[in-house]
Amino acid sequence: MGEKSIVLAYLFWGIGGWFGLHHFYLGRDRQAFVWWCLLAGYGGVGWFNDIFSIPRYVEEANFSAKYVEGLAEEMRKNAKPKFSLYRSLGQLAFGNLLAWLIYRAIPEDESLLGISLSCLRFLIPLGSAIGVHTVGNIGREEGEFRWPLIGSYLPYVLYTEENPRYYLSSITAACFFRYFVKWNRKPPIRRHICRRLFVIGSCVLLYSSLWASNLYFNASFTNEHGETIKFRDSVKNMLNSPVWAELKDNMQKLWEFYWMYGWNRLWDEIVRSLDPQGEKSALHVLDLPDSATQQEITKRWRELSRKYHPDKYDILEEKIEAQKTFLEIQEAYEKISVIHSKRKSQSSKSRESA
Repeated sequence: MGEKSIVLAYLFWGIGGWFGLHHFYLGRDRQAFVWWCLLAGYGGVGWFNDIFSIPRYVEEANFSAKYVEGLAEEMRKNAKPKFSLYRSLGQLAFGNLLAWLIYRAIPEDESLLGISLSCLRFLIPLGSAIGVHTVGNIGREEGEFRWPLIGSYLPYVLYTEENPRYYLSSITAACFFRYFVKWNRKPPIRRHICRRLFVIGSCVLLYSSLWASNLYFNASFTNEHGETIKFRDSVKNMLNSPVWAELKDNMQKLWEFYWMYGWNRLWDEIVRSLDPQGEKSALHVLDLPDSATQQEITKRWRELSRKYHPDKYDILEEKIEAQKTFLEIQEAYEKISVIHSKRKSQSSKSRESA
């Protein structure tokens, strides 16, 4: 296995740092998983901090002589790793997240064989323990899982049905971990990429399944009438709505167009549909089809200008509304005229050059 490159580490930080790609490259799989779960490490704070930490991470991954010498000196001075507020806050954040996610993933109104699934609430402190242990074992510090596990269950007696106090579990788990933490004296282990991908993929799958359970069974929102609607019901209704049906139909047409004419023609069609110049919008104001000629446009503009001229209205409210419409008509006509004029000019130049 070759040495890790600081250039590649920064490259991966730039293109996939929000998902922990640079940490995965450096063999810091735990930190990569945490970054993925916590939106680039605590909402981007960790990702930004890595700008300054990557050189140290690369030295650690390569276990360079300079890094080993510095680590040995620090171990001689301190029997156990120094307290790090940054790491402790990370343990609390990740522990709280996993505990909350387990709590929210347990179906509230579901049962299995007549048994309420709320009995699974005893797993909530386990989330705190896993989160604290995962962050705590990043880098040169390590601790056994049993200590944060024991610590996380101590406040369980304070949990209530309405308010499971999982934040207390995260605090006690972090305290127990800190008390029993020790140095990780082993050099970095270079595991096979397939094994690493399997482990981190399994963790991502489990984490995602908790989110899926939360969204399917428990997530809900309140509409403007004060009615509570399940998230799954709102998604089902959306998929049965006319808007979604129209969207699917349009996507199908785009796909067929792509296979028939290719990407370039499809892109031209998309740009035309988006109406970047505002031509379609202007024609809509004048109530004209896309195929309207300049003569038809001018004729329609004169008709609408006469119809909505403010001087034709005596009532103040009607005069204000007519003036607004009149200005829209003038703006639309001017926009279309400019577009057509440019096209005519370009067409003349093309014929001259030919």
